This record gives sequence, structure tokens and C-alpha cells, in this order.
Amino acid sequence: MRTGVLHRLGLVVAWCAVSMLGSSHARAAVGDRWSWLEGTTWYVPESGLLAMASRPSLTTPVPVSDQTVYVIQGYKAGYFWGTTAVKYQKQGGTSAASPSCLQLVGSVTPNGQLHLTFTPKSSSGTKPAEATTGTGAMVRPNGQWMMLNQMATQPVADVLLSHWAYMKQCTKAGGPCENGLPGVGVSASSFLASCLK
Repeated sequence: MRTGVLHRLGLVVAWCAVSMLGSSHARAAVGDRWSWLEGTTWYVPESGLLAMASRPSLTTPVPVSDQTVYVIQGYKAGYFWGTTAVKYQKQGGTSAASPSCLQLVGSVTPNGQLHLTFTPKSSSGTKPAEATTGTGAMVRPNGQWMMLNQMATQPVADVLLSHWAYMKQCTKAGGPCENGLPGVGVSASSFLASCLK
């Protein structure tokens, strides 16, 4: 009887070891596929700036402009992290205010499903800053990789902001990332500058 139990226990241990080995190979495969994300910068194109702000006192949501830019500074086995700058304003309006700065931690599955967490780099008051989470997917319309993301956040007490957008990678020299991002009119490096200090 005791020998049978030890034999079964040995089989369980062997199965666990094989499973762990298989999962490390799966992680390596993920790392190989999406490792190119490290060092990339992403922004919201003009067509994706529209977001909706709502609050209990409003009968209908208010359209706002939401430019979000992030630089992915690190990547490992399906996880990535970096710095985010985001600015909300009324559509067609301008604001001299600096963007809000957030830390980005995300994950990407082998088939390109995304989960994003944005945590404010600083918070005021005694309450800790709350994270914003979003979901998305890596998509490739017209042969160019894009992130199709959506999220909801509460930037101020009773306001809920909902936003979805295709995010583009900064790639072309002389493009919007250098000449002026949609909605904010400055380069990606200028927009991110206060958040990268």
C-alpha cells in the first residue's frame, strides 16, 4: 500500500515538473513574439481622440478629447511596463496644463490580447491613487501593428471617462510624434518630458 502511494506521489511530482517546463517554454515563445514592443512609443491618432465623460448630474455624456501617449521601457515574457502621459480636455479646446503622469504595467498573451494597468505617479491627499485598467488587442490593419484599447477611469470625484481607440506606434520621421500630436500640438517627447523626470 505504501509503495503504491509513493509511486503515485512520484508521478504527480514528475507531471508537475513537466508542466512547469512546458509553461516556461510557452513564456519563452510569448517573449519571442512580442519582445519588439520594448522601446516603442504609442499615441492616439486624430480619429480616436473622442472620449465620453459622464456624471450623475448630467442627462447625457459630454464629448471630450483624450490624448494618451506611452513609452514601453521594458518587456519580459509577455509583460511590459513604462511611462504614460495623458491629457483630457473639452473637444476643440486647448489647455496649458501639464499632462497627468502614470506608470503603465501591461500584459500581452500569445494571441495578442492586452490587459493594461495605469497607476498615477503621484496622488494628493491621504487616499492612495487608484489604478485605471483597460483591455485590448494587438491588431494589424493594413499591415501595421496597432493596439485597439478601451478603458474607463474616474479622473475626478464624480466624473467617469470612457474611451476606446486604435493606438498607433510612433514610427515615421516627421510624423505626428515629431511634428505635433493630435489634440495637444506638441511632439511625443515634449508631451512625455514632465513624466520621464
